[in-house]
Formats: sequence, structure tokens, C-alpha cells
Amino acid sequence: MAEKTPSQDKTFALLSALAVAAEPLTAKTLAEQTGLPLSSVYRYLSTLSRWSLVQERQSGYYAPGPMAVQLAAGFEQHNSMLTWARPLLSELAVRTGESAALMMLSGHRALCVEMIDSSQALRCCYQKGQSQPLRRGASAKVLLAFAGNTLRNSVLASLDDAEQDLMLAELARVREQGYAVSEGELDSTIWGVSAPVLSGRDHLLGGISLMVPAERVGTLAGQWIRWTCEAAQRLGAMSY
Repeated sequence: MAEKTPSQDKTFALLSALAVAAEPLTAKTLAEQTGLPLSSVYRYLSTLSRWSLVQERQSGYYAPGPMAVQLAAGFEQHNSMLTWARPLLSELAVRTGESAALMMLSGHRALCVEMIDSSQALRCCYQKGQSQPLRRGASAKVLLAFAGNTLRNSVLASLDDAEQDLMLAELARVREQGYAVSEGELDSTIWGVSAPVLSGRDHLLGGISLMVPAERVGTLAGQWIRWTCEAAQRLGAMSY
């Protein structure tokens, strides 16, 4: 007999779907994305709306509500790693002339919680608050590689056997070398490197990523990989 999903998990599945959506969604779309009955979607949306976590922006369309602003402000105010990360990201961005980001796990996604943009006109168009699935791109793969087995197995479960074998081999390489590199996996023009931020007990806290227009990488790749890894190691040491 299949294990029943708790109602609170279903509620937060809806909230997560709204959080990553590019625009407000209808209840019908939310039902399709989450696999929940439409009647349940309306019931959970009603609960979230009472707590201002969800707001009906226009007739029949839903988006994150004003309480989300307070949650984001609380996260930034009380997360010491963000405070420590900002000068390291700024230093990395200045040294390379490129965009540097702090990424964290958010469910089955890699979430950008801080971003220092490149000063150059041509740069990666990634933004703070943007997220991506844990299957493509250096940021996602480094988080998945160093995450716990439960999350990794859950993400891989959606792949067929051949895809799982390829992904497991790639994640093993990432763990062995201590960083992930990708080019063109999310955007055909972008090269990226990401290194894990680990506590003293090798607990995954996040990842530092460098995002670069591929045409500017050339012979600088090795140096940029080294600097990104150094920044991640320094942040991990601060978070011990």
C-alpha cells in the first residue's frame, strides 16, 4: 500500500510551485503540476491565503503573498552565512570580472540566495531568487553530488536506468574533484563552475558558483575553478 502524503506536504508543494513559477498560476495549472485534485488545491490555497503566503492577484490567478516578503527578510537578517558570503562573492567577482553566486538547496531545486553581478555589459542573466532543477548546470550538480542520499535518490528516481547510471558517474566525479563544471546546460552561451560549501563535518551548506559567457573563458578556466574552490572553502571554514 502506498504511503499517504501528509496534507502539510501537499500544502507546501503548492507554495513551492508558486514560488518557482515565472508568473501567477491558476488552480487548474497548480493541480496539473502537483498532481493534486482540483478541490484539494482550492482548499490548500484558501489556507495559504489566510496566512498571506498566497494572494489572488487577479481573477483566478495565484502568486506568493506579502508574508513571503517577511520570510525572505527574516532569512537574510538571521542567516550568518549570507553575511560572510557577500564579501567573498564580491572578491571573486572582482578577481574574475564575472558573476558570482551563493546557491542553496530548496527542495528539489538549486536556489540563488545571493548574487554579485559582473560589471561587464555582456554577463550571465541569472538573478537572486532564481532557481533550477537539481539535474542540469554546475550549481545544481555540485549540490546534488554533496547532498544526502535521500535527496539524491529522490531526484534520480525520475530518470530511467541508463540516465541514472550516467548521472551517478558524473556526481561521483564531482565529489572526487571537489567541484562541477558545465557549459551550455541551462543556457547555450554560459559556462559555469560551482564548488560546495561544507562545514567542518562535511555537512553541505550550499555552493559558490561562477557564471561566465562561454566566449570569455578560454585559458582562464583553471584559474577561475581554483578561485571558486578557494572561496567556497573559506566560507565553509567561517561556518564551522
